[in-house]
Amino acid sequence: MFLLPTPCVCLKRKSFMSEPVPESLASPDKTPVALSLLKPFLRVLHVNDSTDDQVLFQAACRKGNVPFNWHVCDSAEKAISYLQSLVDQSKKTPVCWPDLLLLDIVMPGGSGIEVLKFVRAMPELKAMPVIIFTGHQSPEAREQAMSLGANLWLIKPTDFNEIVEIAKNLYQLTGMPNPGN
Repeated sequence: MFLLPTPCVCLKRKSFMSEPVPESLASPDKTPVALSLLKPFLRVLHVNDSTDDQVLFQAACRKGNVPFNWHVCDSAEKAISYLQSLVDQSKKTPVCWPDLLLLDIVMPGGSGIEVLKFVRAMPELKAMPVIIFTGHQSPEAREQAMSLGANLWLIKPTDFNEIVEIAKNLYQLTGMPNPGN
C-alpha cells in the first residue's frame, strides 16, 4: 500500500514546463497553452445540472488562459455530499478546498440555495467565495441568495466571449494574478 507523507499540505500550485510548446498546442490567439501552467490554478467546484453549461464554462476558462482544476457536481445533493466529505476529511488530514464555488440555482432534485445554506452554515466553508451563475432571473431568488451570503449573482450570458471575460474576472476576484499576463 502506498502512503503519502504526513502532513500533506495543499498549497496554491505552480507547474512549469521545461520544453517549448509545440505550435499545435497553442491557443487560437497564438498564446501557448502552457503559459497558463505558470500561473496558480484556480480550484473550482461547479454545481450545475447542465453538462453543456459545465463544458462551456471550462472552454471559456481555457480560451481566457485561466488555469483551473475542476470538480463538477450535477446536483445540490452531490455538492453537499462532496463538501461534507471535505469537511470530514479535513479533521484527519489537510485537504484541497475549492477556491471558488460556482453555483446554479435551478436544478432538478434540489436548489443551489440549499448548497449555499450548507456552505454558509459550516465554519470550515464560510469563507469560500460563492458565485451564483444562473439563467434564473427572479429578483426574489437573487435577493434570497444575496441575503444568505452569496458573493455575486451573475446571469449566464448567451455570448461565449462574455463568459470568457467572466472567467477572467472571477480568477482575479479570488486573488489570482491577471490571466492575460
